Parts: sequence; structure tokens; C-alpha cells
Amino acid sequence: MVRKKSNDQHQLIIGDLQATILALRERLEESAYEVKRAEQSAILSAADEIQQLKNMASSLRSELESLQFEKDAAVQREVQRSADEIQQLKNTASSLRSELEKVNKGRA
Repeated sequence: MVRKKSNDQHQLIIGDLQATILALRERLEESAYEVKRAEQSAILSAADEIQQLKNMASSLRSELESLQFEKDAAVQREVQRSADEIQQLKNTASSLRSELEKVNKGRA
């Protein structure tokens, strides 16, 4: 009878150990799942932030290009305005020179 009791105790201990192993295995799997889920969440969050930064960089690049184009156009308009003014002044000087020559010929 002592042997049977000892054998029964061993069976109970083995059963408890097997149950503990199963419980630990389940916890380990749950923990691994949670780690994977946290990793995926971090990856998605980082990917979202990267995309937002790319979009912002693209938007800023477009705005900068637009401002550069506007600046170039403004410079070109000023260059043309200056060229027109120079031409008008040359025409005025030529006209005045011609008038002066006529006046001087008329006196001579």
C-alpha cells in the first residue's frame, strides 16, 4: 500500500508539473504574441511618421520651387522694366541730340 500511495503521489506531482508546463507554455506564447504585436505597432507608427515626413518634405520642396519660380519671374520682369527704361532714355537722348543739332545748324 505504501508503494501505491507513493506511486499515486508521483502521478499527482507529474500531473501538476505537466499542468504547470502547459500554463507556462501558454504564457510564453501570449508573451511572444504581445511582443510581436508591440513590434508591429511600433513599425506601423514609425512607417506612418516616415510617410508624414516625406509628404511634408515634398510639400515644402514644391513650395520652395514655386517661390523660386516666382522670384525668377519677378527678377525677369525687373530686368525687362530696366531694359525698357534704358531704351526710353536712349531714345530721349537721341531725340534731344537731334533737336540740339537742328538748333545749332539753324544758328550757323
